[in-house]
Amino acid sequence: MKIVALSCTQKRLPSLTDALLEAAVTGVVREVGDAEIQRIRLIDHRIAMCEGEDTCLDPEVGRCTLDDDFEHVVGLGEGAQAMLLAMPVYAGNVPAILKIFQERLKSFMNAGQRPFGNLLVGTIVHSRTMLTEPALGSLFPWYLRLRNRNVASACFTQHEHQDLTRTAALDMCVAVGRQLGMALGNSRPDGHRTALPLVQSPARPRCGDPAPSASGS
Repeated sequence: MKIVALSCTQKRLPSLTDALLEAAVTGVVREVGDAEIQRIRLIDHRIAMCEGEDTCLDPEVGRCTLDDDFEHVVGLGEGAQAMLLAMPVYAGNVPAILKIFQERLKSFMNAGQRPFGNLLVGTIVHSRTMLTEPALGSLFPWYLRLRNRNVASACFTQHEHQDLTRTAALDMCVAVGRQLGMALGNSRPDGHRTALPLVQSPARPRCGDPAPSASGS
């Protein structure tokens, strides 16, 4: 089983985005031990901005004609059943490198099998101050267009925390990965799935119930 780990940071060196993504990878591997993880850092590849000529939609062309690393990145994702996507919030929205990649995938609009499509997805969004939820929401039209199904999400705002990796954020990212892994397990033909323990809350008195009598009265 192949899972894409897509890092959408625009920092070329290891970053907070990568650390959160790796925590999610740890979680999915716990649930799907035989998973093949294909890590992709978009910023490490030359992906030019779409020029809007739409020649890729011409049946006689059928592909993007820009000469860069886009087709190579598409090839890296081939055969995947799921994707973990992690991104920072830039200017209140998705990073430019991800937006460019989304627009370039338009070249497969008329294809029967769309790259990075028909996947189960786990999504992680983080920012310095705010707007993580709107940025997460902006991904869903893209997911729907690719027929992806987001099964778990986590949003983190840094605020006064100098290092999110020293908070519960890593544990929550692990949980996102585990949830994705369990969704993949449920979709397997053999029906393999992880059974989580049932936690039964203690009985509580309801409004109107008689008060318990004191011992020895």
